[in-house]
Amino acid sequence: MEHERARKGPAPRPLAERFWPKVNKDGPLPSAEAVASYPEIEGQQCWIFGKGSGRYGTFRVSVERVAEAHRVAWFLETGKEPTPQCLHKCDRGRCVRFSHLFEGTVTDNVTDMIEKKRDRLVGERSANAKVTDEEVAEMRRLGAPWVRYPFKRGTILLKRRLAKRFGISEKQVWKILKEQAHNRRTKEEEDNV
Repeated sequence: MEHERARKGPAPRPLAERFWPKVNKDGPLPSAEAVASYPEIEGQQCWIFGKGSGRYGTFRVSVERVAEAHRVAWFLETGKEPTPQCLHKCDRGRCVRFSHLFEGTVTDNVTDMIEKKRDRLVGERSANAKVTDEEVAEMRRLGAPWVRYPFKRGTILLKRRLAKRFGISEKQVWKILKEQAHNRRTKEEEDNV
């Protein structure tokens, strides 16, 4: 992230001198979910970069390069770029406070997102969900004995009845029973496993 002189004129100001004045150190506190996962950030305000409305702040590092602000903050603190990614404990993409950042992989990021229930990809939190987690648990409880026998008359009738009862297609009922859809297990299901 070092500066490269690409034009004539005065040398550019050091990175830190250009970066930190753009940071608001009176940002919001982390969410309760974030503090539950990372107690060390409790009571620490987020340092919000810039004034834009995008998910992540960006900063022009050199004439040719723009970087995400939290990655620049990591570099300024450690002297090296985060590998492979720079993640947020506080779940605020524009936060650049070093104590709120950590290195991790895409898998770490997705796991963190699911633990804090920020995912809307599975279960009843999905925008496309037509049944609740409790209804899925009920379907699985009723259909468990039949999953091994997909073409028996009893299974076909069960799928039809469950589809009618819960207002979804027979195909979707079958996917739920085989755990190909609505993959999030409810607490009740996890206790019974």
